[in-house]
Amino acid sequence: MKVTIYHNPKCSKSRDALRFLRDAGLEPTIVLYLDTGWTAALLHDLKAATGLGWQEMLRPDTRAILQDSINKNEDAVIIQHIINYPAALERPFVVSGKGTRLCRPIQAIFEIVEARPKSPWLTEKGVPVL
Repeated sequence: MKVTIYHNPKCSKSRDALRFLRDAGLEPTIVLYLDTGWTAALLHDLKAATGLGWQEMLRPDTRAILQDSINKNEDAVIIQHIINYPAALERPFVVSGKGTRLCRPIQAIFEIVEARPKSPWLTEKGVPVL
């Protein structure tokens, strides 16, 4: 199964998702979006594929900054902000042949990845997932 993770190595949720995939026997394509940046087309695709609104897709601090634009559905303003500040988007996003999910909480990964690591499986903070 081909899997892509939009990964921020500084984020524990993103590290958990990557480790989950690898422990399940998958080697995902890793996109280090803080290095590569986002494109408007990719952001549109992620939003459409997840069915999420900007309120759910943005980090809390960014939601506060862009609340007026979110309320006015000003996609262009929001997208430009994310392009300018790649860390503004929640993480991690995982894409597989079964769909795209914001894997926060990590259990959202179950909807798009059938492979599972051996149980028990814990997050790096010790929270049981399996």
